[in-house]
Amino acid sequence: MKNKFLSVFSLLVMMVASAAAQMGPPMPAGKTFYSAEALVVSRGDADLDSGGSMSANRLGFEFGVIHGLSAQSSLGATIGYENVSYSWDDVPAFGGFSPWDDIDRWQVSLQYRYAIDRESSLFVMPSVTTTGESGVSLSDSIEFGAIVGYTKQFSETLTLGIGGGGFFGLEDTSGFPVIFVLWDFADNWRLLNPFRPGPSGPAGLEVVYTGLDNWEIGFGGGYRVNRYALDDVGPEPDGFGQDEGAAVFIRATRNFKTGGTLDLSVGSIVGGELELENSDGRLIGGTDYDPSLLFAIAFSQRW
Repeated sequence: MKNKFLSVFSLLVMMVASAAAQMGPPMPAGKTFYSAEALVVSRGDADLDSGGSMSANRLGFEFGVIHGLSAQSSLGATIGYENVSYSWDDVPAFGGFSPWDDIDRWQVSLQYRYAIDRESSLFVMPSVTTTGESGVSLSDSIEFGAIVGYTKQFSETLTLGIGGGGFFGLEDTSGFPVIFVLWDFADNWRLLNPFRPGPSGPAGLEVVYTGLDNWEIGFGGGYRVNRYALDDVGPEPDGFGQDEGAAVFIRATRNFKTGGTLDLSVGSIVGGELELENSDGRLIGGTDYDPSLLFAIAFSQRW
């Protein structure tokens, strides 16, 4: 049950980034906006508690479009791809074999928003995601999900939102609440969720300083669970792999007048844990791993 819950949580985290658009003012009717993002993350060697080490590199892209249907409603769509390439060195926790190698993730989501008034909005975001090694069938790696929520601007400095997520894939259905916050708590200081693409992904909590010309500085973190469907040629054919931990980071962002942003981040994964399960979901092996440095660069463009 723990692994099923964490798998759902991982899917939810990926969808929360799209919810950011639901916290701003209504879109102009008839207007269409586009977005594109590219992200590279390099995770250095992390020593495993059971012996050996591992590292990982992540490359991701996302494209989005949102259109104002009327003065009160808008409809958007995003498609994203991510590849995570793992490297292993002498891992006795998994019988000396590499538990998994390259992971591919695709996600398609829709976002519909209805503005009740200038301060309050309702939104719904269905999503389809596949996550697994190359060669894994679609039926073994697909997950479906949706978030329904409500946001309200209480003042010029505070917007809060609450919602519920429901997800199902393969043999399980789960759901739980979601909370959003955008709070300007002091001059040039902001607390928000979700935050920009970076080492820990697009959700969690972040404190941002905006008092620099064309630059902002942020620091924060979030808990991440990545669950993968494995192929039929590894040490556990058709099994599941899991990589989880708390990501903490600091970032510097350059904002360009053209609508683009460049993010430079450094961080670490703390409390990291790896697990390998067989095709029935039974735990075969696992180990904790030490913190290691993360470096990330991301570019976003809006037009």
